[in-house]
Amino acid sequence: MRRSALEQLPASLRRADHLVAAASAFAFALEELPGDLPAIDLPPSTGAGMDQAQIRAVAVLYLASELEAAGAIAAVEDLVRLARSGGLQLDLGKATPLVESFWLGRQERATQAERQSCFTGLFGSAGGPQPAGHAANEEFEDRLIDLCEALYKLDEQATNRSWGGVPQQARARAAAAQLLDNLSHNAGGLTVFLAQEILATLKQSLQILNHPAVLAAFGSRTVRDAIAAINRQLRRPPAGNYDVRVRRGQAGMTILAWLAEAAPLLDSAAKPLVGIDHPVIPAAVDWLEASLSLSDGGTSAPAPSSGRAVDRVGGGGTSWDALAS
Repeated sequence: MRRSALEQLPASLRRADHLVAAASAFAFALEELPGDLPAIDLPPSTGAGMDQAQIRAVAVLYLASELEAAGAIAAVEDLVRLARSGGLQLDLGKATPLVESFWLGRQERATQAERQSCFTGLFGSAGGPQPAGHAANEEFEDRLIDLCEALYKLDEQATNRSWGGVPQQARARAAAAQLLDNLSHNAGGLTVFLAQEILATLKQSLQILNHPAVLAAFGSRTVRDAIAAINRQLRRPPAGNYDVRVRRGQAGMTILAWLAEAAPLLDSAAKPLVGIDHPVIPAAVDWLEASLSLSDGGTSAPAPSSGRAVDRVGGGGTSWDALAS
């Protein structure tokens, strides 16, 4: 039986560690190059090593952006402030050293506004502050919808059981190239560093929220319950749908990590880009279903057994208006 998104979160965080480590290793190697090297004519950005490093980092940041939207980091920041101010009349027991450590590191990590600015610049996150120097990436979601749709329709009218057919592969290749180009133009020199730093903050936050002493203090069983309890303590509206956000973040990270690996293959159609049995296909379906669920306020019905939960239909409006269950 397939595990839930929440059960898969520890594995997703370990994968995020590997992605950001690979991206950081490449960026560090570039920094170590001598400064007096002669000028080199580099190939186009598509498939270049720096593009791959940045997209791996972007994949990690996407998972972080969804967990941020679910309130994971903000809840711990609020918890720490309450504990330090004396406004929290609860015993955090053995979690106290973790809370103190989080407090001591507050000047060394990105603020909530800085994180939101990063996410807005990469993913066009609604409600975040405008990033300095460039506009929000409003095209990202449309490009990701196009890629997910091309991936989950890979076997539609297929002439080959393994990879669909030439038209299906061409559509997936074009959609992947457009998303890669979009992200390459919006990711910057600090993307890898931000992914490393924000992932560390996210893991620290989840460790605190999932600590038995914190769960017991708030009468909670899960991280989701602890976030809700902290919001109630502050008399604040609940954060976004945690379960769906986790599922969407995991799926998005899987898709973007695949995009990083596929980048060197996009300029050549000599062989198929992706096979029908590749894990990125169910990830594309998961992302679309979770996104539709969020757009419906978390009320979308489960996917049918065929896996064809969404389809593009005629009509105007936004990209989500063009998707129907």
